[in-house]
Amino acid sequence: MLDAAGLRELRERLARTRLSASSDDGWERGVPRGWLLDLLEDWRAFDFGTLQDRLDGLTHLRAEVDGQSLHLVHVAGAAQDPVPMLLTHGWPGSFLEHLPVLSLLTAPGAHGDHPDQAFTLVVPSLPGFGFSGPPPAKGLTGRAVAGLWHRLMTEGLGHDRYVAHGSDLGAGVTAWLARDHPDAVAGVHLATPGLVAPPGPRSPDEDAFAAEAEAWTAEEGGYAHQHSTKPATLGVGLTDSPAALAAWIGEKVAAWSSTRSDGSPAFDRDLLLATLTLYWVTGTITTSLLPYWAHRHSPGAGLPVDDPAPVPTAVTVFGGERVPFPKPPRALAERYYSLSAWAEHPVGGHFPAVAEPDLLARTLRQALLP
Repeated sequence: MLDAAGLRELRERLARTRLSASSDDGWERGVPRGWLLDLLEDWRAFDFGTLQDRLDGLTHLRAEVDGQSLHLVHVAGAAQDPVPMLLTHGWPGSFLEHLPVLSLLTAPGAHGDHPDQAFTLVVPSLPGFGFSGPPPAKGLTGRAVAGLWHRLMTEGLGHDRYVAHGSDLGAGVTAWLARDHPDAVAGVHLATPGLVAPPGPRSPDEDAFAAEAEAWTAEEGGYAHQHSTKPATLGVGLTDSPAALAAWIGEKVAAWSSTRSDGSPAFDRDLLLATLTLYWVTGTITTSLLPYWAHRHSPGAGLPVDDPAPVPTAVTVFGGERVPFPKPPRALAERYYSLSAWAEHPVGGHFPAVAEPDLLARTLRQALLP
């Protein structure tokens, strides 16, 4: 899967990196020069062979659905009748971020949990991400991807009834699965979904959340505005320069991960380097930005408020990020979902499968098993 010539060129490009001079090692104006230099040096020394071995140990499938080429990892559950579950990643993630939970969810008996509490996992790459094919020129909304996922699960893999989990962009896709396909989706779990406070009327808690979200967007949301307005322009630099790619993704991983006791991101360095490598060798960073464009430019792309789908929906708000996200009130979630469970944790951040795989696996079993 990893092209040897492309990897040699990557190392050569990393060796020729040119960065602007800076004496600032803080994060106030973006990625610190010293931090980025260390990341680039680690990337240049990264063992691509180990990553290839890890990929070779997985079952990769490819499906064609409505003209869209989809990549997925499939892991059968080690039980007599495992529950089929979709796991959908977000940005700047990939299917790789779910690797830490695969065994926990498919072979719970090997980890001290009840062996019958197993899932069969379907872990697709979003269109335009990694090994999936590119989406249409203007991207796909979360609702459109949900339609692809449903056909993949039912017509492609033969699962008439299944459950689903998603975070970030994946939470949006998963919420639309519940709304559009309630006869097939038995339940969903959303990790830190991007809830939007409606214009009104609103409760005091919703007003406070809306103000916090507005302040966060003004200070931290420039990336999303660029993705949703001029992704092609941004993508030129990210596709041509591994240093730019590492800075754009690395800063968000560092900001959105929960932190360990020593202050470092709870996102393994090798996983970050593997993620950067996946984006680079597949040339998919520009197409990975298109969901933002599609959402902004497609009327009705957001879930309707005060009209929840009937599917039981568990929501977990994971926290502890270096740059905290505004925490939505539970009552706001109840306006969008048929809430079956609500939990808040001070750890996990934006990437709970990476930072807290045991906690996420336990949460999914509690939320989605009968």
